[in-house]
Amino acid sequence: MESTDKINLQILKIKNLPELSAASFKIINAVNDPDISIDELASVISVSPVLAGRLLGLANSAYFGYAGEITDLKVAIIRVLGLNLVKSLTLGVLLNLELDTGKCNRFNSERFWMDALLTAALSQQFSLLLHDEAVVPSTAYTAGLLLNIGLIVAIYLLPEESNMILLNAEENDSSISEEMASLLGKNQYELGGILLEHWHLPATYQTVLKEFKNGAYCGKENKMICLIRIGFAVAKKILSGHYDELPPLLKQLESFELSAEVVQPIIDNVLAKKDNIYQAALQIAGK
Repeated sequence: MESTDKINLQILKIKNLPELSAASFKIINAVNDPDISIDELASVISVSPVLAGRLLGLANSAYFGYAGEITDLKVAIIRVLGLNLVKSLTLGVLLNLELDTGKCNRFNSERFWMDALLTAALSQQFSLLLHDEAVVPSTAYTAGLLLNIGLIVAIYLLPEESNMILLNAEENDSSISEEMASLLGKNQYELGGILLEHWHLPATYQTVLKEFKNGAYCGKENKMICLIRIGFAVAKKILSGHYDELPPLLKQLESFELSAEVVQPIIDNVLAKKDNIYQAALQIAGK
């Protein structure tokens, strides 16, 4: 009990996370600005050479399939990434840079970001099929990309305890969410929501994370959350190679009036690009 109380006290550090650097704060404000131009965004991002370098690495990766070499961030945004996508990827890379995970030896950063990219891509592609104003594809992509960012928060704050969480999840064949809630009293979605609130990211993303495990939630982000839940579950099966378990998950999309025949080409495309997605994950992780 004493150990649990100690951890619960430590987890309160989340409310006193280090403030963002002036450069990172400026970048997040730029990403949150719906009216920012490509020139302005490229200029702000370029203040962080590491961030700019990783975004250029992504633009040149096989995942995006651009034929040629891009050395200019503005060109990367215009020709390859697009404004909305570069905003999403900037958030992911920036959070990865701000929160050091090096002290947790069981954490696999490239697998984490591959899972995030798969979830983001699937959530975006499913939402494109919906043509529903309640689920904006670019928002679904960003929410999917940031979905598990709370795990990085936990590792940053409590690396030893997080190591135990990851070990227990592997040995008990249980979810990280269950193990984290058991040991820390909060799961990674709740922690991620607190982080996004602390760093003033849009309320939509805060809500998706905070309510992700709440089956009783019925607010305005409910449709997006339900769609991302399916995208996340499908990503897990693809990442683990359990392709035979995909049909029941895809059947859940029928509640959105999306048939398996319509969705299957998306799955086929993701499977064909799996290796390229892994290379993109390495870029985000800085490997």
